[in-house]
Amino acid sequence: MRYQTQEWVDAITEKSRTDEEYLKKAKTLTARQRSVIMDAPGGVDILLIWEWKEGKVVKAVRQEKPAPSEWRNLKNEEGLISTTLGAYENLAKIARGEVTSQEAMAKKLYVLHGDMIKVFPKMAGFNAFGQLVASVKCDY
Repeated sequence: MRYQTQEWVDAITEKSRTDEEYLKKAKTLTARQRSVIMDAPGGVDILLIWEWKEGKVVKAVRQEKPAPSEWRNLKNEEGLISTTLGAYENLAKIARGEVTSQEAMAKKLYVLHGDMIKVFPKMAGFNAFGQLVASVKCDY
């Protein structure tokens, strides 16, 4: 299974619904978030929209377009807690557990658009989700 493929999204979705340790840590994560993954293998940009309810992924939508796509210009919009934009290789560092989301943001490995007053209270849930993602074995 390759990172950022539909198979990978499906594996994370399933694990988010069944991993009891994760669910304890992420129980306050109820949100919708959008990510733009730029310059993925195959010369594409990937758009992912994650929706969580009490930590469980209840919906995950994945699309791709040839890079560079207009998705690179997306800002946040109503109904989303945030929109993140980052290069495939930089986001892979988070997925491998090499850095947390906050460390990656501080190092400017990705950009986050959203209301930080709404995002910060969810960071424990987002970090738990990052750990869950890192636990799903895949090829990069």
